[in-house]
Amino acid sequence: MRFGRSRRPDASSGVQWTVIGAPWPGSAAEAASLTPGPQALLAVDRAFNADSFVAWARTVYERAIASWRTGDPAPLRPVMAEAVWHDYAQHLLVAQTWPLFPRLMASARATAALAGTSVSGGFQTALLDLLVTTDPAAFATAGLDDRHSEWQEQWLFQRPAGSRTHPCGAVAVCPVCGAPADPEEKGSCRYCHSDITSRTAGWLVTRTATTLRTLADIDAKLDGVRHQVSSRIDLPPAPVVAPPPQPPRATP
Repeated sequence: MRFGRSRRPDASSGVQWTVIGAPWPGSAAEAASLTPGPQALLAVDRAFNADSFVAWARTVYERAIASWRTGDPAPLRPVMAEAVWHDYAQHLLVAQTWPLFPRLMASARATAALAGTSVSGGFQTALLDLLVTTDPAAFATAGLDDRHSEWQEQWLFQRPAGSRTHPCGAVAVCPVCGAPADPEEKGSCRYCHSDITSRTAGWLVTRTATTLRTLADIDAKLDGVRHQVSSRIDLPPAPVVAPPPQPPRATP
């Protein structure tokens, strides 16, 4: 599994990050040198809306927080590239061996901002900055330093360079008919009944990074047993995705 410590790509503060995943092949340099704001994407995708993207991306992170609480990584699969999902899921399931961790994540809340964008190497890239806080009392109950009850995360979203946002500017829309879709909604489009469980407008998470010291400590402590534990964790195979049906058409 690809776990590691690295410094923040756009700073030399010495802060250590626990990183899972990596940019898609050929895009690492672009992911490390992004243009601030949405301008790079707006140049190729006039319908891209930074506020809508951030609002949607924040729901992706909230889905991750829910997965940490429940110990179920499956809801993250539609919004993550397969390689990073596999590593993230293994990490999440191994961390569940420490029973207090879901309690620490239960009160986590995040504010999000678009850090930068790029279009190069065959991909569009957007970096989301997150400031996450949780209840200091939960850390105290666990016997941990409550100074770590606030931390930073960076989630890298990527999609093929030819992708375009729906003209409405929303990310969470039905991929067939373009109807608005609640990011928390599951199942079929209420208008054309197409499957909309993977409505990401092409965006997938390819890398996550966190400064959460507790998570890094857990990672270090479990390193010796990770291979033994993860070898006994059977993740479900990737689902077979069938082409979505065409929306119903009015009869002449």
